Amino acid sequence: MRSILFRQFTVFLLTGSFLLLAGCGGWGDYEHKSDRFKFKVTFPEKWEVWDRSDDHSDHLVATLPDILPEGKIAVRVTPLAPDATINEILPSFRGNLPTEMEEFEIMDEGTISSKKGEGRSITFTYLTEKHRMEGIRVLFIGHRFQVRVEMEMPKENFATYEPEFRKMISLMEL
Repeated sequence: MRSILFRQFTVFLLTGSFLLLAGCGGWGDYEHKSDRFKFKVTFPEKWEVWDRSDDHSDHLVATLPDILPEGKIAVRVTPLAPDATINEILPSFRGNLPTEMEEFEIMDEGTISSKKGEGRSITFTYLTEKHRMEGIRVLFIGHRFQVRVEMEMPKENFATYEPEFRKMISLMEL
């Protein structure tokens, strides 16, 4: 009798463990691992990802065409000189912000962490004909490469998707 109860308990534990692991299996639908730059990024579920990489850089664009056509996540990885520092790269990072847009405003600047490194982030807003937009741009310096990640979308949707973006960044491996 004791043996039967032990077996049933063991089966119960194994089944529960399997279900728990299956439920926690994956966060994102699409993972990009770069052989050239030795980094890995996983996109949030439901985002459709297009790989626009070429011989010089890795470039990925993700959208939610059926849910939020104005929203996007972009990842661009390009080579750097071996001795490049983040302070040398910051002016071009800031220079690529959409400052020409109406009512452009930087809302926050700070640091952000990935799985294996710390980068810089800028959160901003601007006005288009249709929407008040909000965005976040992130810069990481890897070994001989830079990673620029951005998310932009209408302000009313930003707070919904920002946690997914930040999780994507936190899981990124450089």
